[in-house]
Amino acid sequence: MPSHPPSPIRPLTPGPAVAAGPTTDVDDWSSRWADEVDAIADGAMTDGAAAPTRDRGPRVTHLVLVDGLPADHWVEDSSDGRWQPRRRSRASLSLATPDDERERELRWLDALVGGRRALLDLDDRPLVARPLELADLPPETHGRAVAISAECDRLAVEVFGLVELAAALRVLLTAALVADPGMLLRSTRDDTAMGAVVWAGAQANGLIGPTGQLLARDLWPRLGVPPSAAGRGGALLDRLAPGADQLLTPPGAPRLRATGQPGALLGSTRALLVSRRDDLLGGLAP
Repeated sequence: MPSHPPSPIRPLTPGPAVAAGPTTDVDDWSSRWADEVDAIADGAMTDGAAAPTRDRGPRVTHLVLVDGLPADHWVEDSSDGRWQPRRRSRASLSLATPDDERERELRWLDALVGGRRALLDLDDRPLVARPLELADLPPETHGRAVAISAECDRLAVEVFGLVELAAALRVLLTAALVADPGMLLRSTRDDTAMGAVVWAGAQANGLIGPTGQLLARDLWPRLGVPPSAAGRGGALLDRLAPGADQLLTPPGAPRLRATGQPGALLGSTRALLVSRRDDLLGGLAP
């Protein structure tokens, strides 16, 4: 039976003991939160007295999520937690023109495939699997790269049912190793390297998420690797397409992560991009 990854949620520290008073049926989310609940309960026992926390300033709760799950939190006092309306003069508003919007969307398409020339040359032919190109890879990592690729091939079919995705993952792994030849030297965790490549390839083709084949939280048990592999996959994408995460996804467009590699995109994904490219360029693309 595959082992489940440890929960990213830290163990909770028990709150201080309460001397006397009614118990409060509230989950002990944190000791500081428990202190506030106890103070409210104690204040409710006084005759008509206001709860002590009413004279406090606003408080802000910070919540840290890892792959959609709560991993940490803290609560702190805020000097002013109210929303502040921002008044802007009509003259200061900068309205984008249709040409601006068109060029912004073209830049997003450029980032997905590696530039304007690659976008103009893009087609929607199905991918054909090609051997890994390992000439520039340190010799001691050749065998590991081949094993990782073979595992990616297997999971592309078993998890997503897409033989073509195996070809896309080979392109992605090759590109990652070319961009960062020391990728496998810095870590011996080949399982998370495999998970990072599969996650990145699935994200690049919109296969993960509410409109994809799997939710992210369901992917990791299927791969048998911890969710931390997503962090490694994010770093991989940042090397291949630096700055692409700063570009806004156009309204109505699929949620695709940029790789800068046309060969990492399925034919069906590229068909969507080709159609939108032609709409934006008025049929000027070849």
